[in-house]
Amino acid sequence: MAEGCWLVDQGTGEIAGEIGPGDRIVRAKSLKLLSGTTPAPDAQFVKLFREVVSRVVSECSLTAAEFSVFLFLSSNLRYQSNVAKYSNGQLITKDKVEEELGLSRMTVHRATSGLIKHGLVAEAKTEEGRVFVVNPFVCCVGDRINKTTFDLFRNSKWAKEYKTKTSIHPNEERR
Repeated sequence: MAEGCWLVDQGTGEIAGEIGPGDRIVRAKSLKLLSGTTPAPDAQFVKLFREVVSRVVSECSLTAAEFSVFLFLSSNLRYQSNVAKYSNGQLITKDKVEEELGLSRMTVHRATSGLIKHGLVAEAKTEEGRVFVVNPFVCCVGDRINKTTFDLFRNSKWAKEYKTKTSIHPNEERR
């Protein structure tokens, strides 16, 4: 919005306020519709791309264990890195996946290996330890990912289809 946008009281003609950058005008009808809804406290959302979901189902033939592990990792993503971590910052390890989902060590190993093979997840070694990174071209938190994560998956089959129309952008240093 351009500078100098003012709210004017229709009754008096006096300036009642200013519309600043990032301000939004909400219609009365919208307020009425939203008045009965409240988001869950501390609700967190993960963006799962609709077009990709149908491809994952048709092309990957995921086992029940692979699907469970994928959803578990996806529901614990960190903003911009797409690393699977608990809300307290603790890494989600294979041991934690076993414990949380009640799966055997071999089942978790097979499931994570299958997810890696399909390009849905990567396992990487960091200073913190081994981490699972979920492909941001399949699902992510927000609309930005860091350049390292973008580069990790930029050549995946999931990225190739969305190179020109994706809403995911790597964060790069702005000068």
